[in-house]
Amino acid sequence: MHGLEAGKATALRSRITGAAAAAALLVAGGAGAVALTSPSASAHDQQVSAHEQNVSSKALAARVQRLEDIEDIHQLKARYFRFVDEKKHDQLAALFTPHAKLVTDGITWKSPQEFAHTIRDLTGAAPSAHSGAMPEIKITGPNTASGIWSMEDILTFPAGKKDAPEGHNGYGQYRETYRKVHGKWLIDSVLLTRFYMEPLAPWTPPKTPAGR
Repeated sequence: MHGLEAGKATALRSRITGAAAAAALLVAGGAGAVALTSPSASAHDQQVSAHEQNVSSKALAARVQRLEDIEDIHQLKARYFRFVDEKKHDQLAALFTPHAKLVTDGITWKSPQEFAHTIRDLTGAAPSAHSGAMPEIKITGPNTASGIWSMEDILTFPAGKKDAPEGHNGYGQYRETYRKVHGKWLIDSVLLTRFYMEPLAPWTPPKTPAGR
């Protein structure tokens, strides 16, 4: 009887030892599998992360470029108004593409030069003030854009001259397109529509004191 119980105990110990060995082998195998797969998974994650960073960098660069283009167009239009008021007609003509289409108050101009020189001939040294507001600029391509501007202009002619033309205070809207040429934005088309014109009597501005 004692020998039978001893045999059972020995068999039980053998089974426990075998199960422990199998469990150890399974754990070791799992660890080996993790060791084999971890570098590959890590490399994949790095590739995905690098791709995402590249896409993000390109998207950020595109947004910055868009903002820079819009600001350049703002500056372009500001120079347009300033050159008109400062009587810098040749510089005004240079703000357009060579074959720009210009339509103002229903008049179609043959070229930017004709437009600028007609302003020069009609207004001469008459004081004027032009301004644009609330621009809606849309970048339509790598080198193209469109814009809508609210506008106001004041033009008067010197008082005391015979047959002096009547001045005006006008309100309206510019609808334009722009084109980037050799990295520089230029006006490619203009459609100026006035919504309201208020007549102004001739006026001579006061002389600017010397040194001012």
